Amino acid sequence: MKHFLIPFSALWLLVSLSMSTSAQAQQTATAQLKSIHLFDMPAGVTEAQLSAVISELNAVIKRLGYSNAGYTFYKVEGKEIDKYRYFFEGNWPNAEAYQKIHDDKSFQEADKKLGMVYEKIKAVEIYRRLVRVP
Repeated sequence: MKHFLIPFSALWLLVSLSMSTSAQAQQTATAQLKSIHLFDMPAGVTEAQLSAVISELNAVIKRLGYSNAGYTFYKVEGKEIDKYRYFFEGNWPNAEAYQKIHDDKSFQEADKKLGMVYEKIKAVEIYRRLVRVP
């Protein structure tokens, strides 16, 4: 049994390191370009509505082959912060991927649903498009 334990442990270590390196590479690719949206939830928009639309956009993005891209939705925990309690970010591997995704017809169709919700958010948000500092 001991004879199998050492090779198995070595194999497990190699697989773990490989997975860690792959995850780091994907995180690096994801962090090249971001869009951020800080806002307070406007009247007529709910968390559930925005979350559902973001989920639909993310599904389209994954179908296009960009598993390391898409949107993430957050809110401030607790009550001590009273402004800009909501935040969603877009993560893009690079400007080319961002453009390909946003030019895709299926993405644009899903984005129309976001447009109805997002028009209200745009009126109250702080928006920034950011690139990673090397």
